[in-house]
Amino acid sequence: MLGLVLTIEMGAASPVYAAGLMDACSADIASLCKDINKGRGRISACLYAHSNKVSAACKPELSKVTSGSTFERMIPAGIRNLNNTPYEAGLRKICAADIKAFCPDVAAGEDRLLGCLYAWSNRVSKACRTEAKTVLDQLK
Repeated sequence: MLGLVLTIEMGAASPVYAAGLMDACSADIASLCKDINKGRGRISACLYAHSNKVSAACKPELSKVTSGSTFERMIPAGIRNLNNTPYEAGLRKICAADIKAFCPDVAAGEDRLLGCLYAWSNRVSKACRTEAKTVLDQLK
């Protein structure tokens, strides 16, 4: 969904929400997001991408973060319905290698794929970052 070096403007989550997320989701972060670089909302994006797998203890804190305006700028509500659109097809084609490397187990829906790509933003290819930004620009 990518300032990820992808050039969307992204601020940090509220320090209070971020601290709550890091505490409540520490086990989920260790298992689902262990290699994600902290900062610029990457951890919350990773947890969002795997939201169907996070623990009951993590879900309320993740919900607080993902319902805020900072997260909305990262993954606008309008693109959470990206599934089965030409935009998704293009993203999946151009980012195929990155998806296979970093997001192979991300479930469909609510645009978890963009969240995952953002989480790995410091490692995805330039072509993928460019395509993700194009998708974001088209759907804002």
